Amino acid sequence: MADLTTEFLGYKLKNPIGVSSCSFGGTEHDAKLVLDQGIGWLTGKTIHKINGPHHWPRPFFYSLKKFGPEMKDVWVCSQMFSEIPYDQWMSVEGPKIVKACHDANVMFIGSVAAAGEEPEDWEPIMRDMESIGVDAIELDTGGPHATFGADASQLDCGAPQAMDPVKASTITKICADAVDIPVIFKATPQCVDQAIVSHAVKDAGAAAITANNAFYGTWIDHETGTFYGGPYAVGGLMGRPWQIFSLAKMLETTASLKGFPVCGVGGIFTWDDCVRYMMAGATVAGLCSSVYSRGVGVLKKCIDGMAAFMDRKGYKTTADFTGMVVDDFGFVRDWPKEDIMAMPSPIVPKFDMENCIGCGTCATVCPYGALQMEDGKPVLDDTVCMGCGWCMGHCPAKDQVINMVRRDNGKVVWNGRGLHEAWALDQ
Repeated sequence: MADLTTEFLGYKLKNPIGVSSCSFGGTEHDAKLVLDQGIGWLTGKTIHKINGPHHWPRPFFYSLKKFGPEMKDVWVCSQMFSEIPYDQWMSVEGPKIVKACHDANVMFIGSVAAAGEEPEDWEPIMRDMESIGVDAIELDTGGPHATFGADASQLDCGAPQAMDPVKASTITKICADAVDIPVIFKATPQCVDQAIVSHAVKDAGAAAITANNAFYGTWIDHETGTFYGGPYAVGGLMGRPWQIFSLAKMLETTASLKGFPVCGVGGIFTWDDCVRYMMAGATVAGLCSSVYSRGVGVLKKCIDGMAAFMDRKGYKTTADFTGMVVDDFGFVRDWPKEDIMAMPSPIVPKFDMENCIGCGTCATVCPYGALQMEDGKPVLDDTVCMGCGWCMGHCPAKDQVINMVRRDNGKVVWNGRGLHEAWALDQ
């Protein structure tokens, strides 16, 4: 039986699945909606004293589902930091959420933000948050919402604080020195070199890093010839495909700060997404936009799905697979390859015609015009084939039809699962 308990910042979580900073950590009522799903941790909605991000135009969630099936989980949102007045949240709502979390055996992470880089901007908020009993504090230094929503005098908040290692280090040290509980730095995907920033905040006293916050975006309704929702740049939630970028950004941290606690967030929609983040070095995995897009029940599905996966694979604890791919992460420049891209390609697709269903998808999508359909079967022109593997990835047949093989000996170098072989080492 899988044991999902996970150690994070000195706390023993009942499982590594949680909800990152959003509305579900803003009020006791909303927190209970996700606590009832059995999560192990919850991060609060960001508490602050910045002018602007405490209010926004209504409506504020703009789902792009109607613009095509590819956009079913994509949306833009003008909602920003907490709308509840600071003193009211600290004296009433915050303590209620802390109690609800602790009653449910859930770690509660407070979230804070400030506009400046001075101790007086951060220290009072940090101490107030610690005083209500939160287990850790996340610095919301990574989001675009605050910058776009703040008054002109307070624009230097959110993402700009997480792109500069000096600013990030300064803020982290101020906050870590102000309290006796763990401080978590929240990264922005806008940062060009996340590894440098990660090292800077670790050295400044951060106990963990959250990777990653959201990007920004907007949308245009082509039928009306206007912007859709609002004519402004706001938070852009790009659905599950966002994960391919967020994972790469997180690995900049986990591959250079191996073993350092990381809260992985960004495009997580399913149990296997949670596993994927943890294999990439995240200690815990958090959902946000998926809870809005698919309902709070997605959380229990992730918990149950991870448990079933662990039983199937024989993993006893989450530590058995956490970080398992980190040592393999690197740069494409370092992967074995040809000195010169040879033509004809030394790698070509090999078709199992008995399994081919004759749909013609491979010929339709081939970007090099190397496949044609004849009598309901694909025919390859291997003089123009680039050995890219595109046809294999798009083949809809239930049984394996296409493998990528070496032209010289027919050996399979990729079957569409896991890493492809470093075949160029033999050349």
